[in-house]
Amino acid sequence: MGLGLSQSGRQSLGQRQRQTATPRQIMQARLLSRSLPELRAEIAAEMAANPAIEDVDHPLETPLSEVERLEQGSDESVEPDYPEDDFEPGLNRDEEAAERRQAFFDSQVKEETLQEHLVAQLPLSDIPEGDWPMAEVLIGDLDAKGYYKGSVADVAMSFGRNEQDVVATLALIGELDPPGCGARDVRECLLAQLDDIADAGLREDVRRIVDAHLEDVAAGRLADVAAALGVGEGRVADALKALRTLDARPGRQYPSERERIEYVNPEVHAVRRGGAWVAETDARSLPEIRLSAKFAKLLEDPGQSEETKAYVRERIAAAQAFREAVARRQETVAAIAETIFERQQDFFSKGFAALKPLTETEVAKIVGVHAATVSRTVRDKYASTPRGTVELRRFFVSGVKTSAGDTVSQDAVMAALREAVEAEDPKDPLSDGKLAERLKAAGFPVARRTVAKYRDRLGIASASERRGGNLV
Repeated sequence: MGLGLSQSGRQSLGQRQRQTATPRQIMQARLLSRSLPELRAEIAAEMAANPAIEDVDHPLETPLSEVERLEQGSDESVEPDYPEDDFEPGLNRDEEAAERRQAFFDSQVKEETLQEHLVAQLPLSDIPEGDWPMAEVLIGDLDAKGYYKGSVADVAMSFGRNEQDVVATLALIGELDPPGCGARDVRECLLAQLDDIADAGLREDVRRIVDAHLEDVAAGRLADVAAALGVGEGRVADALKALRTLDARPGRQYPSERERIEYVNPEVHAVRRGGAWVAETDARSLPEIRLSAKFAKLLEDPGQSEETKAYVRERIAAAQAFREAVARRQETVAAIAETIFERQQDFFSKGFAALKPLTETEVAKIVGVHAATVSRTVRDKYASTPRGTVELRRFFVSGVKTSAGDTVSQDAVMAALREAVEAEDPKDPLSDGKLAERLKAAGFPVARRTVAKYRDRLGIASASERRGGNLV
């Protein structure tokens, strides 16, 4: 059972269709995107705000009142942050307890990531509302620099669109703040930022340099650039000065989900059972959401006004919807994690290099949810495994076809690339073209540009920078 709308509910094949999500769907999507600590905090806040939910302490956490007692050095002046057994229900909550709960919730706020920053801008962007789910999936596949590292073809197939539509959406993402995100390479990233250059003539010079002469600039061949553009070297120097005001790594302005400083709570655990690794979620990781019987009894009290009873019904309905949304979130996380583990059994014994090509679209089809649901689920969710704590999205990798016709993960190719670099002569490091030849000989026919991209991901410097013995 999933939280995402079906593809047919979003749009028919090849057509754009606007659909407004219901409040319940919005809440389910919001909870699904929450990490485990965030979800705990949101449940605590809901308990404080809704008197229809019993205010109980989390069984695995130190009660907030106990923390306050220790800070004050005495337990005599601390009032309990939950009702006593003889508490009679009413419409007013214990305000002090609510404030303490809210303080706990506020303390969980963490620095905004690039993905969160971009998704928050979708309602203000030129991206049609019907394309927001697709944009959210695309944003979820941005790396720490803000570059798109997913598969355009997979997203197009998942949303029933052509690849030109997906590329157009990436271009619109590039217009958000910070500009240039969603690009697939440095050229696209810089071209998306040209509007930041006010002078039209200078902007055109920069465009021409970015479009065709970045390698010449990197190699210091400025005379060649000037000759190709038909301008003087002084004008090229001015263009390069303007070019340096652009950011080739716009995503670095925000912490990535991996870099964000927070305590990681794995909510999925790899357990070996019957010779295979299966995914389990800890039922004790969240507090139980129980409806207050005392509060519900107000409906049977003849002394209560109809206005009061209407409020009680509304609060009970809200509590039930919230509890159901949390339960569906847990079901979806468990189903998606189990599907991922089934496909990536080799990882548990051999590591990341043994990951098989797997996409969010494939998992979405197996589980029966939308690709956007899978994207929300794996983001900022972690699994404890024999290989350490791993973010769920790390199990998704693109595939590369070998010369033998098999498909291997990018991790396997990058492992071979690192081995080739480590085995090279430090005095005569291999260029990207020669590395591509080595990989092809090893059965991985990848292009020079692909080698440069993988080398960048591994943090390996270029051949000219490696000359002298520095690998990174």
